[in-house]
Amino acid sequence: MHAQARTARAVDVARTTSKKQKHHSQRAVSARAAATSETTTSVGVRIGSASVKGTVRKQNEDRFSTYAPKTKPEDGTPSLIASVFDGHGGKAVSEWLRENLNEFILGEWKQADFPLDALRTACLKADQVLVAPQEGFFASFGERGVGGSKCGSTAVIVALYEEGGSKRLATANVGDARILLVRDGKALQLSVDHVPDDEAERKRIDRGNPNLRQSLVKFTEGSWRVGGVLALSRAFGDSFLKESGRFEGIGEKNADYGSGFGLNAEPDCYIEQITAADSWVMLSSDGLFENPERGGGGGWTNQEIADFLTSAPADAEPETLAKELIAQAVAKGSTDDVTVQLLRL
Repeated sequence: MHAQARTARAVDVARTTSKKQKHHSQRAVSARAAATSETTTSVGVRIGSASVKGTVRKQNEDRFSTYAPKTKPEDGTPSLIASVFDGHGGKAVSEWLRENLNEFILGEWKQADFPLDALRTACLKADQVLVAPQEGFFASFGERGVGGSKCGSTAVIVALYEEGGSKRLATANVGDARILLVRDGKALQLSVDHVPDDEAERKRIDRGNPNLRQSLVKFTEGSWRVGGVLALSRAFGDSFLKESGRFEGIGEKNADYGSGFGLNAEPDCYIEQITAADSWVMLSSDGLFENPERGGGGGWTNQEIADFLTSAPADAEPETLAKELIAQAVAKGSTDDVTVQLLRL
């Protein structure tokens, strides 16, 4: 597995919360009208979700999705698909992904030889739909893309399935939302933060740049941004930063130049075998984490989250814990929308 995705971020001191802090954080979440849900799957995984609107937007642009058939599938398809979508520039793309991406995944799963191929192809095909020329209102302005050309979303996806008598977790991510697996009390990040702050991502983007005198990534407002505006290097939607399909390959013969800004929806995908040492899987938008330089500033580190979940009572409801994670992020100063899905294995 990718070394960056497998590195646990250890901390020396576990987070503690006084009764006064907990009361304050709970009030903060209730004031933002949390959306929640809880369910138990056919294979005994308990799922709890919560989502809270931030303070900088008029509406919550995050969405989450859970696919959990009542009976265990016999055709090799997943017994569970859970996803979190962190929208920007409106809710249209994250809403579309919530309503449609599972269908793409299941369709590709039945045809692909490998689960990772299914996840990758599903993400790319979904993005083709999202950035296509639209009909109706937006078509009159010549805009491409569901919700307009500046509407987009990140995504984290996990699919639980069985192979050879063992449980496996296939993961995919596009953007900077995260997937954590808690194993023996340690946090394993099963996703890669797709941000232009990553030098490898900046180099990837500029490989398709026909004008090397002018980088496609600019440092502004304290972070690197694609086109000087977007603090993500991969995302669904955002058609104004993607290739139009009309002028690709221009310039030198066989050059890999494009008409866009290097943004794509190519996911990083991994498979992890689930063992008895695995207790939790968490999916979250970036507003939960310690990344104030790119918005959010929720303060949590990966290992602090693992410590929090490991110390929770055995009968604690995943939804309750998801709400408390968000509440503490809000109390720490998160201004972003925050969404958490917890899977108790």
